[in-house]
Amino acid sequence: MILNAHKGQGVTIALAIVLFIGLAIRLSYLMINAGAPDFDSPVLDPQLNDYWARALVTSDWSPPPHADDPQIRTTPYGRPPGYPWLLAALYYLSNGSYVIPRIVQLLVGLINIILVFFLTKRLFNAQAGIAAAFLLSVYWAAVYFEGELNSPVWEVFLSLSTVLILLRWEERSHIFLLVLAGITLGAGVLLRPNVLLTGVFLTLWIFYIGYKRYGTPSKSIVRCGVFIIACILTLAPALIRNYAVSGEFVLISYYGGINTYIGNNTEADGVSPTVPDLYEISGSDQWNCFTYPHVVQGLGRYLKQPEFGYADASRYFYGRAIAFWRKNPLQGIQLTLRKAWLFWSPHEISDSKVIYYERIYSPLLRWLPGFSFLLAMALLGMLFSRLRTPPSHPVASKEKMILVLFCAGVHFLSILPFFIAGRYRFPLVPLLLPFAGYALLQLLSFLHRKEIKHFASFAATGVVLYLIVSWPIFPYTPDLSIWHCHRGIAHAAQERTTSARTEFLKAIKSNPKNDEALIQLGYLCAQQGHNGNAMEYYCTAVEANPNNIYAQNNLGYEYFRRGQYKKAEAHYRFALKRKNMYTLARNNLGNALLEQDRPKEALEEFEQVLHINSKDLHARYNIGNVYLHMKHYDKAIRQYQDAFVTTPDNPNIANNLGLALMRKGELRQSILWFEKALVLAPDHTLAHSNLAAVYESIGEPEKALKHLR
Repeated sequence: MILNAHKGQGVTIALAIVLFIGLAIRLSYLMINAGAPDFDSPVLDPQLNDYWARALVTSDWSPPPHADDPQIRTTPYGRPPGYPWLLAALYYLSNGSYVIPRIVQLLVGLINIILVFFLTKRLFNAQAGIAAAFLLSVYWAAVYFEGELNSPVWEVFLSLSTVLILLRWEERSHIFLLVLAGITLGAGVLLRPNVLLTGVFLTLWIFYIGYKRYGTPSKSIVRCGVFIIACILTLAPALIRNYAVSGEFVLISYYGGINTYIGNNTEADGVSPTVPDLYEISGSDQWNCFTYPHVVQGLGRYLKQPEFGYADASRYFYGRAIAFWRKNPLQGIQLTLRKAWLFWSPHEISDSKVIYYERIYSPLLRWLPGFSFLLAMALLGMLFSRLRTPPSHPVASKEKMILVLFCAGVHFLSILPFFIAGRYRFPLVPLLLPFAGYALLQLLSFLHRKEIKHFASFAATGVVLYLIVSWPIFPYTPDLSIWHCHRGIAHAAQERTTSARTEFLKAIKSNPKNDEALIQLGYLCAQQGHNGNAMEYYCTAVEANPNNIYAQNNLGYEYFRRGQYKKAEAHYRFALKRKNMYTLARNNLGNALLEQDRPKEALEEFEQVLHINSKDLHARYNIGNVYLHMKHYDKAIRQYQDAFVTTPDNPNIANNLGLALMRKGELRQSILWFEKALVLAPDHTLAHSNLAAVYESIGEPEKALKHLR
């Protein structure tokens, strides 16, 4: 079909077949992916996108369980806002469906196949376009990323759209096309800010084409200005919003600085998103999209700058990266060369997910072609596109080739300052596919014409190129333990405890020192009442990583449950020594102190919690408990009332408020609160017991007996 598609109808039929193949593969993967644990319970970056988008729709900004508040409403954007905005629109239209965004992205993926066809047709011809479109339709990463709650499929769509619009402008010279290209580029920047570097190259290309056409720089400058202004206007809402909420000039997002430092420090390996001295400079052991506000606050304390902001933090990390290059230029060059190779390597490098195992353990994706195959085909096409070009296979003008190849090259360069991941190189692949499609067309043409020698030499060259690009110069081992742990976390979030336990055990089997998996497994055991097992897992987690504040806190809580308050206190204090702002451990410490009859010390801890976070869900309730313990009933009542306003679904607050009223002597009022506790939790034993005591005191023994029973 590819070889005979000389006429428009034949090309249309061939493209329809390619799209059908792509659709069949994607629908099959959607059905498989729907059973994945994180399909409706995303983790890490997809979790932030999901949280952010749903909060935009529902106005509920409560962070996910066990996650810190990323403070999106009150700070500049940390991650680019483009994808969460898109996802919010899809959630709004689909009533929060997890399926509809995947279906929409599947359709965008099919559109990308069509765009690759048109791009290749402009560079070569329709036959090569069909071949390139086919390669994208079966490329595993395209299918995979279309099923993720993340932006790569949209990045590809906007990148291809921008290039095609500019190629059209090069032919027609309509100013409206430059406006449209500026808008698509700006939208791409809202998804990935490194696209700005591509925008610089595109501006130079527009100037070159304009100067070549008009012969004067003034007209070229005007056209560059139109393109730039359209892009800036697209970015303006994010820029204005960032300044409005913080008073800081943050163009799109503030992660650029820390990501640059991650990729340029003495301990960097080019793939691990870790900050080597994070604890020393910020008091935080780790960072992610939910915890970064604490990093900024800690960094401000470290630098003794009370008004330290997010733009300041970004500049600080940029400065650290530049200082690394000044002090270690040779190491910087070696690291950059390593990252360059890793970018083009056969490795599928993890980012927020261990995508290597996502592919290997998929019954579908594992059989689809990978990056090295497409890269070898693209290099083969580049090598022979000028050396051997039959008249029926014309090659595009130099300007068109420059635009496509330089866009790919600039994208590669824009990633080098940071760290490498499979997600970051995927948007470059469609720009290579025209050349891969041309190579595939050449191979099929040789077979069709029975030119066996030419076919053999062409294929042999391709095999050599494939062996070269598949050579693992630098080793990279994906972490199977982390992959299982992430799956376990996703299962646990949906209360699929058996599946979660299985995944955590696999994670520990793969790496017995995976403290995160040990903590999660301990937490599952505690939820199911297996407290002995929970303590064992927490102890093992502490042995694996004594600095893990969550393991220390959870182990302290298990000692607390056993009445070993001194041991509990020690673990809570260790956690707080590592992270002074850890409010859960501070609340727990206060409770341990109260159980040791040290109410004043407990009160200090709870008040410190409110100083850190005035909206903490536990502190006011705990302060009420202190006042109840000290027999300051009026103060206890006020604290419980304030706590109940914040968490009106908590039966313990209602019960203790009733208890404070009862001990104060306001028996009738206490009944209302005990009954409210029972409405919230009909089996609340203490509320029944307290009601029995009240009814006995007011001379209603039958009601008292009912609650005792």
